[in-house]
Amino acid sequence: MKIEDLIGELSKDPFNPELNFACAVEYEKSHQTASAVSFYLRCAEYSTNKSILVYNSLLKLARCFEEQNDRVNTVSNCILQAVAVLPDRQEAYFMMSQFHERQGNWQECYTWAEMGALVTHDYEPLPADVGFAGWFVFDFEQAVSAWWIGRREESLRLLTELSEQELPKEYADAVKHNLERINAVI
Repeated sequence: MKIEDLIGELSKDPFNPELNFACAVEYEKSHQTASAVSFYLRCAEYSTNKSILVYNSLLKLARCFEEQNDRVNTVSNCILQAVAVLPDRQEAYFMMSQFHERQGNWQECYTWAEMGALVTHDYEPLPADVGFAGWFVFDFEQAVSAWWIGRREESLRLLTELSEQELPKEYADAVKHNLERINAVI
C-alpha cells in the first residue's frame, strides 16, 4: 500500500498500531527516518500488550536513532525495552551485541552474544527486518569480541567453524578477513 493510502486509512483510525507500524515501515523505506520514528513510537504506544509489533517497533526505532549518530543512550534504551517486552526472542540480543561491537565495548558485545545464543525458541521472522541473519550471528559476534578480550583461541575456533558454513556473503567475507587478521598475528 502506498504511503498516501496508509495515511488516509490512518486518518480514519489514528490509534491503530498496525497502521502506524505500516506507515513507519514505508517512511523508513523512503529514508524519512524522522517520520518513521514518529510512527514506530505511536505503534509502540498504542499497542495494549507486549506484542510482536511493539518489539519490532522498538528495534526499528533503535536502527533509526543509530542512523542519526550520537544517540548512543537512546539506541541502547530502545533495545533494552525490546528485551523487556519479549525476552525469549533472539533479535534484540543480537542487536545489542552488534551495537556494543560498533562502540568497541568488547566484553559487552561478547556477553550479549552469549545471552542471545541461550535463547532456545525459533520464531517466524519479524514483520520488518532488523538485520538478524540467523543463529550463526551469535557465534560471529562472540568470535570477533573474543579476540579483543583476550580469548584468541576461542575466536580462532569460532571463526574456523563459521568459515566451514554457508553464510551470507557479508558474513563470509568478514569471517575470512578476521581469520586472515588473526593468523597474521601468530
